[in-house]
Amino acid sequence: MRSWFHSTIGIVVTIFLVLTVFAYFALRMATRSHPQPGEHATAKVRDTVEIFRNAFGIPHIVAATLDDAVFAQGYAHAQDRLWQMDLYRRIGRGRVAEVTGPEAVSVDVFMRTLGIADIARRQLAAISAPSRAALEAYARGVNAYLDENAENLAFEFDALGYTPDHWSAEDCLIVGRMIAFELSLGFWSDIAYAQIAAQRTQPVARMYIPTGRAGEPTVLDTARTTTPVSGSPSDRFLQTPAAAVNGVASLLRRVRSTLDLQGSGIGSNAWAVSRGSGKGALLANDPHMSVGMPPKFYQVHLSTPTMNVVGLSVPGLPMVVCGRNDSVAWGVTNVMQDDVDYFIERVDERNSNYYFDAQGQRTKFRYRRDTIRINGQPDSLVDIRYTARSAVISDAHLLLDPSTLFDMPRERASSLLTKSCLTFRWTATTRSDEVRTLIRLAHARGVGDVQRAVTTWQAPAFNLTFATTQGLVGTIPMGIAPVRSLTDPHFLNPGWDARYDWQGTVPLTQAGSYITTNGHAVAANQTLSVRPSPYIGTLYEPSSRAERIHELLSMYDDYRVRDAQLMQQDVLSPYARSFLARLLPILRKGAPRYGALEKQVLALLAKWDGTCSTIEPSAAVYAAFQQRMIVNTFEDELGQQLFMDWAFVGNIPVRRISELIDDPTHILFDDRRTPQREQLSWIAIRSFIEAVQMVREAMNNDQPTQWRYGTLHTITFGHRFGRNPLMRYVMNQGPFEMAGMGTTINNSEWPVYKPFDTRVAAAMRMICDLQDSVVYSVVPGGASGQPLDRHYADQVQLWMKGGYVRMPVQRRPPADWVRYTTFTPAS
Repeated sequence: MRSWFHSTIGIVVTIFLVLTVFAYFALRMATRSHPQPGEHATAKVRDTVEIFRNAFGIPHIVAATLDDAVFAQGYAHAQDRLWQMDLYRRIGRGRVAEVTGPEAVSVDVFMRTLGIADIARRQLAAISAPSRAALEAYARGVNAYLDENAENLAFEFDALGYTPDHWSAEDCLIVGRMIAFELSLGFWSDIAYAQIAAQRTQPVARMYIPTGRAGEPTVLDTARTTTPVSGSPSDRFLQTPAAAVNGVASLLRRVRSTLDLQGSGIGSNAWAVSRGSGKGALLANDPHMSVGMPPKFYQVHLSTPTMNVVGLSVPGLPMVVCGRNDSVAWGVTNVMQDDVDYFIERVDERNSNYYFDAQGQRTKFRYRRDTIRINGQPDSLVDIRYTARSAVISDAHLLLDPSTLFDMPRERASSLLTKSCLTFRWTATTRSDEVRTLIRLAHARGVGDVQRAVTTWQAPAFNLTFATTQGLVGTIPMGIAPVRSLTDPHFLNPGWDARYDWQGTVPLTQAGSYITTNGHAVAANQTLSVRPSPYIGTLYEPSSRAERIHELLSMYDDYRVRDAQLMQQDVLSPYARSFLARLLPILRKGAPRYGALEKQVLALLAKWDGTCSTIEPSAAVYAAFQQRMIVNTFEDELGQQLFMDWAFVGNIPVRRISELIDDPTHILFDDRRTPQREQLSWIAIRSFIEAVQMVREAMNNDQPTQWRYGTLHTITFGHRFGRNPLMRYVMNQGPFEMAGMGTTINNSEWPVYKPFDTRVAAAMRMICDLQDSVVYSVVPGGASGQPLDRHYADQVQLWMKGGYVRMPVQRRPPADWVRYTTFTPAS
């Protein structure tokens, strides 16, 4: 018996020791690439460069020159976010399948057809000498880290079994154009509208396009709009080829999944408040994007004798995108421009190697053969067709069938694709120099410098909101807009008729700017201007956030940082107040159909002020009610898949349903599945009853006063490896109860077809008071992209609770910042 006992103890001890040793080495493997204090290295720098870090791991880089500073920035980005950088680069180059396998082949083909890498190559050849020097210095910094740590890279590289290539200046530009692609809503919305036109005709499809409501505030005008925006500059009708459009739509769904674009709320808030001439102004900025681990932004401070800039950078790109120097602070928001259009190319029916160009001339397609490398399988050869306009984007969907890729001859499908195919125009294909803009902003001393800086920025289109030490505030749109003559911005255009092609581009500064020393500037993705030219589009957000920002700012006489912090947490929705105020009379008329529970809930809603806090019962009911209103109004006509495609750009159904409420007999309120003709009242009452039941089931009780919005509305910051159940608890952060919604300043969005699963929120928050010597910022994660690093998620709770990290603006870091890395010139 004693022998058995000792034997058992021995086995247990052995297992414990084995597990302990395994855990130790696993931990060492997972943390071996974490930055350590006191590192010294020689490098290709002109003078000594130092990287200090604070208690949150945020770097302050001190260098003698700009190129040395961005060298160290590249090094720090690689230390903390190399796998994030490499993934974005790999997606942009169309090289995902070579590390993940055949499921990514169709996305690789699409990205190569889109031509992100080709765009970056042309862009690099045309940029200014200072921009090229900065990009090359940044790439040297990334590569210095790679060379020194080839055996100590982030665990994701080991997990996928590959070593990243060296970084290049071109890779930086690929990251920049990938951001432009993510922010380009027209890629998704135009295909959805074209699908509706193919299914239900183009005149019917126009009913699904928001037109705008009278009285909405604009970015650049002190006056408000008085009439809705025109839905399109063209009333031309063109038969839509369903096969081509549906193929592209199917592929775009795969691209969205690969890019982790689970929501389309790529808006932002920015406001700047003047305290009068000669008095430093204040700026607040919070971009809204799909969120995950690690976060999209990275805090950094760059100091040289001629530059001192603090703010938020993007891993993979040099410089600071949003931030401040000693004289100027700036932030960016999406213009929400429709910057892409699709064209039908007419293929010669006698010989499909030819098409008819914009002058109607029979022209031969150009072909490029490309190789897709696939992990675990043989390479695949892909032929990409080109017209004079672009690659044929509709070809990519032919490759969704693996048999076409691997074992079978490449044969064209029997469909309308033999007669037509789709090409595109996109503003991001033009040559530009966004890095030059960032360098100039970092050195700006006043409004004139800001105005000169934006002239080299083309894509994506941003509203740059700024504040200065002299008290000036304003917003300047930066980017380019297409000149559309007969081009329809929502539907397919005839590629064989030059009148329907773009007639060039113009700078967005032609729309004007807004600059003042008496008041404030607000850019919250509302419509840009009352001016009809340049045409911006119909993709802007509801004006709710802008209205609320104006409302709150009008209450202050002495605006301070704490006021801005509270405003960034504000969760009252003017949209929800208006939406509900117009529908409550209808809901009250439905009382005979309600049970006791519905009557209780209706009484709560009647008292609600539109505040969407986590403990608010009415916010939960309202969110469910709005979702059911949208689904019940639109899904019956479109069908589930097309409804999801149309609703992917979340502001489209939200704006359209609000507009339709003012037209209660509109045909879209009719349920096509029933013989009678329904109107708004029927949809509203039905949606309210369904919403009450939806929330009741989620809360699992019949006590509406005990219902909590936060129980329904949660957010999880997920890592791509966190999709694996075994890794979820290490890689992901959350779920956390979340306040706000898509129409509140503290913004969050969930897909209308997947309610309450929040995927879009503030990707960072920043406040710069030019009377102060501190930048306040926070990201939903941390500086590190490595899950076992202490800085992986150390800002999550700050972000959730409205806290900020203080980053001093002084050129030398305070005594409590630790010197992590010192570079000295290589001999």
